[in-house]
Amino acid sequence: MHISIFRTLYKNVIDNHRIERLLQRHNILFEKTVSDRGSRYRITADSEDTINTFKKQLNMIYPQICF
Repeated sequence: MHISIFRTLYKNVIDNHRIERLLQRHNILFEKTVSDRGSRYRITADSEDTINTFKKQLNMIYPQICF
């Protein structure tokens, strides 16, 4: 099992639902916490390849988010 944590800032991400749909499309389990500065996602996947594929697609949508 591979776990990765990343944070989005509200000024960088307008549509958090888009990120969540992308996670669900790849069958990645995630937990989300929300604060006034942004959202924090803890994602869990069975393989590292799944997370890497998700990171590449997320980077195409939001290049300002880094893991």
